[in-house]
Parts: sequence; structure tokens; C-alpha cells
Amino acid sequence: MPLAKIDEKGRILLPKEIRDRMNIKPGEEFLVADVDENAVILKRIDVRKMLENLIEKAKSIDLEKPEREIEEEGNRIAGRKHKISD
Repeated sequence: MPLAKIDEKGRILLPKEIRDRMNIKPGEEFLVADVDENAVILKRIDVRKMLENLIEKAKSIDLEKPEREIEEEGNRIAGRKHKISD
């Protein structure tokens, strides 16, 4: 199991064999989670891909639906309050 050291700025250099095996390139981003006081987990993330996926999902959202539902509910409440029949 390869060792990594922390430098004076708190940076950790991943061993070359791990970077090669996982095809890790400079500039890639990782989430860091502490499991306990002696263990951390690194998870590679692709922020660009995450944003692209969110944009694609957002394109399918009907932004007018909540407005229609609010208007319908307002009309229903007003009709009941003022006893307006259809």
C-alpha cells in the first residue's frame, strides 16, 4: 500500500501508481469526507458533467405548471369564500 505525505501547506500528493491506475489528471476535483479522526474518503467528481446533467434536467421542467396550480387554487378558494358557482 503506497504512502502519501502532507506538505507544509496541507497538500497531499497521491502516489503515481494510484494516479496512473485511476487515470487521475491535474485539475480534477475530489470531494473529501472525514470518516473519523483517522480516516478520510476522496471521491472524484466531475463538476462540469454534474452541471450539464442539471441543465438537461432543468430543460424538462414546466415552469408554468406551479403558476397554473396557484391560480387554480386561488380561484377555488375565492369561489368558496364568495360562494361563486360555475
